[in-house]
Amino acid sequence: MSFKNSVGWADFSLNPIKGRCKGGCWYCYYSGKRGMLNRFKRDPMPCLDLRCFDNLPKKPKKIFLCSTHDLFGSWIEGWWQDLILTKIAEKFHHTFQILTKFPQNINRNIPNNVWLGVTITGTKGEWEAFDLGILRAKAAKIKFISIEPLLKELFWNALKALQYFDWIIIGKLTGYGHKYDPKKEWIEKIIAEAKHYNIPIFLKDNVKDIWQGDLIQEFPE
Repeated sequence: MSFKNSVGWADFSLNPIKGRCKGGCWYCYYSGKRGMLNRFKRDPMPCLDLRCFDNLPKKPKKIFLCSTHDLFGSWIEGWWQDLILTKIAEKFHHTFQILTKFPQNINRNIPNNVWLGVTITGTKGEWEAFDLGILRAKAAKIKFISIEPLLKELFWNALKALQYFDWIIIGKLTGYGHKYDPKKEWIEKIIAEAKHYNIPIFLKDNVKDIWQGDLIQEFPE
């Protein structure tokens, strides 16, 4: 399956940081227990490789940056971040989509061609750990939130905070059967709140069996 078909909201991914992510996401398709890094015995040592920016397409693309790592993890060297952000700015005709679970660590200016996002799963105490003030203050063209995998119902504080974002992605955990599937009503609550604030929504293909209807797959303008 191609990256385009499996993720849907990006044309392809780019990973200038190699090795094991230390974010601790047990479900991670790359660094988790069942992830590709372990299954295919890949080198776990983090390293920087900017060659991935060479020979990018001439036509504008949406590029998911660091799909296997977290650019703003506390273990990432600041000068690595600077070099990567400089490369992004140089490729100004592309849109780079960056997701992080550590928005409180963002202490650098964000290039205009970045869509800056945070990842939540609905687990207890997770939302409170985010400093939304820091995220809102960053000069990103689009600020988005990826609720994937949606593992728990989002309650009032998290639902109300959705208003600070320009785009919402919803997906489920794959590779574990149906054990961790979200309930339809959890998705309905998120969509209702998003519609209230006129926020575009992208329901991933992997929730189609739960949603049981036409998927909403909108993009921000």
